[in-house]
Amino acid sequence: MINGNTTITTKGIMRFILCIFYISVLSGCQSFIAYQITQPVEEISYGDPDDPMLNTVYEGIPHKTCNTTHNCIAVRIFSHNDLIEYFEQGEQFGITFQLKSKEELETFETALTSINGAKRKNDSAIIVFPGYGVSSLIYSFQARWLSHFTGKDVILMPASNQYSEFKFGLNSLDVLKHFLNTNQYQQIDILSYSMGSIAAMQLAKQMPNVNQQIMVAPMVHFDTALMSVAKNYHPTISYFFKDDDFKTAAKNVIHDSGIDETQLDLIARLNDKQSANRTTLYVSNADPISPADYWQALQNKSVSIVHYSNLDHTRMVSLINQAMRNEVLHRLM
Repeated sequence: MINGNTTITTKGIMRFILCIFYISVLSGCQSFIAYQITQPVEEISYGDPDDPMLNTVYEGIPHKTCNTTHNCIAVRIFSHNDLIEYFEQGEQFGITFQLKSKEELETFETALTSINGAKRKNDSAIIVFPGYGVSSLIYSFQARWLSHFTGKDVILMPASNQYSEFKFGLNSLDVLKHFLNTNQYQQIDILSYSMGSIAAMQLAKQMPNVNQQIMVAPMVHFDTALMSVAKNYHPTISYFFKDDDFKTAAKNVIHDSGIDETQLDLIARLNDKQSANRTTLYVSNADPISPADYWQALQNKSVSIVHYSNLDHTRMVSLINQAMRNEVLHRLM
């Protein structure tokens, strides 16, 4: 059995890297915060250059697709067919990652075998929109797990801070739509996390063959989320910033992104009665980024809200809770 292993800590989520030294050399607190948010990050590799099989299993197949000469996007595709030749050789693959949160160590662990997965490739696709700043390994493992048990192609999108320009992940939806139409997927499911729900909502409204969308801990107001992340994950350093600094930084980021601010208002878009997509939200009372009580204002019967108790934001987006993980998988089968 081959195992993919990694450990994720809560300090890794939404890596703002708030450093007092840099505050003194940049033009103000707001500029510093905005700079840290919008800087693209490097893709983290699973990493064994001598074993390409591991790269395929755990990282998927890198794919660059374009709809014009200069309008392209790099995604990772996880297919049911990827592992067939390895299963024929008797190989099994283990997926394991551990999450350390508040001194607790929790584990996402599963084995992929020729027996326990889907029996054939499905002609549908699952589009995964990651949250901001969480290690891409979490989503790569989830994508492989989903593809194996559903038989569907899983297309893992870049996180919003993996683009050269920060636009809340809305950078290349036209390219993605071109790719999906070209490959003639019969049905599309959308799975999004945190900030990734912004782009997911936009795609769902533009694709007629979207079957459902699942949002895990979708981001509330951007400035509120920004303050919550800083205060919950960097409490000592965030002490030196005022709430107005975060609000101003958030406004600057939105302005510089060039997007319409109404696209960030998920509750207004989810209340749109014209939306025919089945939508399920997973939220928790212990998640300061997507607090459960915020979503009580939703009044759309096509939107279901599922509550899980005492899961912070990191635990939500990592699907570390087994009951929640199994329920998400069941909806996507």
